[in-house]
Amino acid sequence: MIDQMVSQDARAAASREKLLAAAAAEFAARGFAGAKVDRIAARARLNKAMIYYHFQNKADLYREILAGVFRTIAEAVSTDVTAADPEDQLRQYVRAIAREVAGRPHFASMWLRELADGGTHIDASILTEVRRILEVLGGIIHRGVAAGQFRPAHPLVVQMSIVGPIVMFETSAPARKRLATRHGESFKAPVADELLRHIECAAVGALRRPAAADVATVPKRRQRT
Repeated sequence: MIDQMVSQDARAAASREKLLAAAAAEFAARGFAGAKVDRIAARARLNKAMIYYHFQNKADLYREILAGVFRTIAEAVSTDVTAADPEDQLRQYVRAIAREVAGRPHFASMWLRELADGGTHIDASILTEVRRILEVLGGIIHRGVAAGQFRPAHPLVVQMSIVGPIVMFETSAPARKRLATRHGESFKAPVADELLRHIECAAVGALRRPAAADVATVPKRRQRT
């Protein structure tokens, strides 16, 4: 009896994961409005009734995908940022986000579509995880300011400068591949590590407090008379 219950639970968990994967591909390709539960069920090779067994409706399924990704990112940045130096912490933060986004190839397109639609499906469960991520980044910035390494900055601004290139890199992969095939080296896809080094340098450089000597050499604006 116990073995039968365990087997049923395992099958239910497996069907749920299949639906999440199939739905992520459908939402990434067509957005929330264009996605169809029939196609999701067919892609998952499950009966459509299984969608409503696991989720209340299409919106519930959609939000669970986004919340799950942000939950995983929040956990990653909370555990992987272990360096002592704030600049190294920021680099680890960038790498953790990039790794989680790359591991979910449909997320970047889903998220861009959601933002383009005005974020209408972002609910409390998603916002909770986003806040956790921003709190980690805010802590890194705070420690950098306290150490005299960083200037004060709003975490959301810094977050957008980090996530934007990562999401664009992942979303543009098919287009870059097609352009490289047709138009040569100018559109050859950069190595992901090259992109991350650029993002790290940009993020650290933007936050780094200028040295006193550098400030002294900045020309003063001429006052109007």
